[in-house]
Amino acid sequence: MFTPKIARNKTDTCMKIKTTSLLVFLLFLAGCHPGKTIEDYGQHYQEHQDYTSLSKVVELMELEVDTSYVKAILGAPIDMGFDYRYLVDSTGSNNCTIGAVFHISEEGKIDQKWIDIICE
Repeated sequence: MFTPKIARNKTDTCMKIKTTSLLVFLLFLAGCHPGKTIEDYGQHYQEHQDYTSLSKVVELMELEVDTSYVKAILGAPIDMGFDYRYLVDSTGSNNCTIGAVFHISEEGKIDQKWIDIICE
């Protein structure tokens, strides 16, 4: 069967548009894939007590959150009364523990946070 050249060009153009649209859509979906959340890092820390996960939680955790939120993310802390401490599976210089500290304000909110060597 004979297809006129104009009809073939129209079909080719339509196919190119569909292919390009599909490609753009797939790239859009790939770009919209959510990254790891604070909950993901907290869960990983609870399973492995690793520095990377704990560090990401410290980075992502906002100040002025309630202490119950910290426990929900990281699990049971070492409760010093005035701060919560979470340790990792390795030590730093002078064989000191490495961990995160979440300082608790008088209102029961986290007002400071850091991860570093804890030597006491």
